Amino acid sequence: MATTVTLDSEIVQAIQQATKQKDKAAAVHMALNEYLRLQKLRQLADLAGTVELRYSNDELEAM
Repeated sequence: MATTVTLDSEIVQAIQQATKQKDKAAAVHMALNEYLRLQKLRQLADLAGTVELRYSNDELEAM
């Protein structure tokens, strides 16, 4: 999907340096994917301690 956005050139340059991508679109794409990955990890971390596990590690390994 093609989308046109206006981005601060300094931010795009910083993203290119951080991702080591020469192509601006590739750098932004990589940065957005990484942002989404980190958000998912944060959501998982927020669940820590909220789920009661039914089986112990030993029981799971025996299965």
